[in-house]
Amino acid sequence: MSNTLIRINGLSFKYDEESLNVLNNIHMQVCKGEWVSIVGHNGSGKSTLAKFLNGLLIPTQPNIVTVEDLDSYDEEIVWKVRNKVGMVFQNPDNQMVATTVRDDVAFGLENIGIKREEMLNRIDWAIQKVKMENYLEHEPHRLSGGQKQRVAIAGIIAMRPSVLILDEATSMLDPMGRKEVLDTVWKLNKEEGMTVINITHDLEETVLSDKIIVMNKGEISTYGSPKEVFAQGEKLVEAGLDLPFSLQIQQLIKEKGYNIPTACLTKKELVNELWRLQSKT
Repeated sequence: MSNTLIRINGLSFKYDEESLNVLNNIHMQVCKGEWVSIVGHNGSGKSTLAKFLNGLLIPTQPNIVTVEDLDSYDEEIVWKVRNKVGMVFQNPDNQMVATTVRDDVAFGLENIGIKREEMLNRIDWAIQKVKMENYLEHEPHRLSGGQKQRVAIAGIIAMRPSVLILDEATSMLDPMGRKEVLDTVWKLNKEEGMTVINITHDLEETVLSDKIIVMNKGEISTYGSPKEVFAQGEKLVEAGLDLPFSLQIQQLIKEKGYNIPTACLTKKELVNELWRLQSKT
């Protein structure tokens, strides 16, 4: 039995006949339980790609975009695709629809007709997963940015999607809020096995991914594990991306004549490698 959850086979797209393609012949797969980061500068096509993943945009031919073997081209089943793929957007304020956190999480469940007893169980479960139990009766607009995004995540996971997409979901948050959101999603991925697609322009968020897909001018420039992708620094620069801090420091050290043989993706790895090299001298 295939472990592939999402398949994209030759997806191209432009918004009107006179414009250039936003996406050019995209091929990719996402497996169950993976954490996949899709990175690229503004205008690279990554957010347009996300809209195809959850059926907000529809391919012009069959068998181009499938989620759990459901073809989003089919108008009669595209709503099933949308139920399979939940998305958290950039601005948390645009996602708050109720006067309390509890009601906000309940909103999506009511729309899909979940019975009251099951709804209450799902709300409790989702709120516990994002660690917002003490805020159930709070007004969402009074929460911090990070807390709002965690409530948004709770509303999505309460509907039990197969895939959670973060579409630049941390870009408007301060460092603490960003950490809160990423820690929450990391636990959902590792403890619940939820498939996560994180769309971002910040490579610091990608170092713990299973797979990184780099987009540039509507095409996949490169893909692979973080170590494989970060070893291709020139392609990241071409895509208008900044290397993670630890790799920038490694480059500066190398320019000073010191060689660090192992690519260190995190600050902790870099410190450990520097200590190891120091102990040899």
